[in-house]
Amino acid sequence: MNFRFLLILLLAILTLLGWTFVHHQYLSSRQFRLDQLSELPLYVYMDDPVEMVKLGKQLETEVPQIKEMETETGVEAMEELLRTYPELAAQPNVMQEYQLPNILTIFFKPSEDAFKGRDDMLEIVKGEGLGDDDFDDQDPAWGQLRRELDYLSSRWSNSTLFIALVVFLMLVYARLFLYLEEAQAVRGMRYTVLENIRAREKSRWQNLLLLVVPIAVNFGSYHLLRSLDVFNRQVDWPFFAVQFIAVGTAILVSILIHGMREQAGPSAPAITVKKPLEPHA
Repeated sequence: MNFRFLLILLLAILTLLGWTFVHHQYLSSRQFRLDQLSELPLYVYMDDPVEMVKLGKQLETEVPQIKEMETETGVEAMEELLRTYPELAAQPNVMQEYQLPNILTIFFKPSEDAFKGRDDMLEIVKGEGLGDDDFDDQDPAWGQLRRELDYLSSRWSNSTLFIALVVFLMLVYARLFLYLEEAQAVRGMRYTVLENIRAREKSRWQNLLLLVVPIAVNFGSYHLLRSLDVFNRQVDWPFFAVQFIAVGTAILVSILIHGMREQAGPSAPAITVKKPLEPHA
């Protein structure tokens, strides 16, 4: 196992580690925006507290994306308003002038399904005969987060395709370089059958190490950093499967190209069979 092979092996490991880090950063950015969704509640305003409780139970049953709901009566809302703006308490008949409706505050779970849950929730609310003035759907804020998530997803798809292509080309080039280096080293030499078998065995071991070691080190390093809370986002197994496919395809293609070169090129080392000498009588 020569120095150049070890250098290529190290380069493959560092490339996969960097790829995993980039993917983790994407997951962190995505989760940050999803967490913002759970901090953007929707409000429903109703005069009848009984109907509000009934609506809350219906939403809890039919919209699983809801994380929690809070109810606030008009009196509680008024008291909160007076605490926020104490100058209003000095005005006469303020309680009669500012009569607030009951408020149902709805928070959603921080996930992609929250957008579907929000649509289902609004459909149920409108089905109860409530008008646009009877609820606050936070449409501008939710729309902005939807656009940001779509942009992140698009960038992730493009970057994943680009990095996979870079890994593929890098390993194909590196593996073919080793094949050519070995062919150059034995140019003009004649191989015995045993030496040829050993050379092919060495090539198979190098291919296996290039496939297994970078993936194993990358996978193990991720879980080590995860256990140490350095990485706080769970990377799903399909991502590691994409890495495995990129590395495996590169090695397979380099083997096929090398095989075609051996068949077409006249410089492949010849094989000689040495016949043992017959003992003298």
